This record gives sequence, structure tokens and C-alpha cells, in this order.
Amino acid sequence: MSANTSDNGTGLGTLFDQHPQTAFVYVKIPLKLHARSDPFHQRENELARLLQEAKAGEVIGWGQSLGDSMQDGALPVIYQRIDITTSDIDFARTTLRSELETLGVPTGTEIHYSRAGTMLMDVYRRQHWQLDQPSF
Repeated sequence: MSANTSDNGTGLGTLFDQHPQTAFVYVKIPLKLHARSDPFHQRENELARLLQEAKAGEVIGWGQSLGDSMQDGALPVIYQRIDITTSDIDFARTTLRSELETLGVPTGTEIHYSRAGTMLMDVYRRQHWQLDQPSF
């Protein structure tokens, strides 16, 4: 019998088949030029708590994305990025959209994910989410 059809003697399939697959999602929150960073990561910690309470996913890390070099050579921080794992992308996206609005994220906030090998994103514009946009 191949590994795909064996059932470990219980009739329940392989151990791999019994566990939900983990998917990766990340959020990009635009920052204003020269904005002070949050040294305590309150937004990320709050989002982690809300996702965990909703059983929608786990925050596994965060960081900052830098923009192009300015005339003085400085690299401005343009996005705060939050990395998330989930076993249900659609539930995580729905929860994220609601919780991000609650946290007061600005226009231009993005939720990135992939479906069937295609990279997509939900984009927050003028208090409305544009869903399933191509991510380049």
C-alpha cells in the first residue's frame, strides 16, 4: 500500500491526513514617513491576542519593511509586517479584516495569502475591503 492510501490501522487515514494543513498569511500596515515605531509592539500583541481568542491563527513574527533609499541615504520604514499561520485562510482573513478595522489601521493595509498557487491580497481602501486582488 502506498503512503497515500494507508490508514495506520484505525481506518482514520495517516497521521498527516488527520492534522489540518498550516497556511501562511501576512499583513502589511502602511506607516507614515518619519512615524515613530511602537517599541512595545502593542498592535501586534493585540492582534495576536484577538486571533488566538477567535482560534483564527497565530502571530509568528513581525517586522518592518523598508522603502527606497532617500537622498540622504536613509532607508524609511514604510510598512509594519505581521506574519501569521492558520489552518483556515478564509476564517483568518474574515477575522483579520474585522480586527484590523477595530485596531484602526490606515487605508492601504493589505492581507496577503495564496490560493491554488496564486498570490492574492485583500486591500483596505476608504473603510472598505477589496477582496482577492492580485498580489504582484
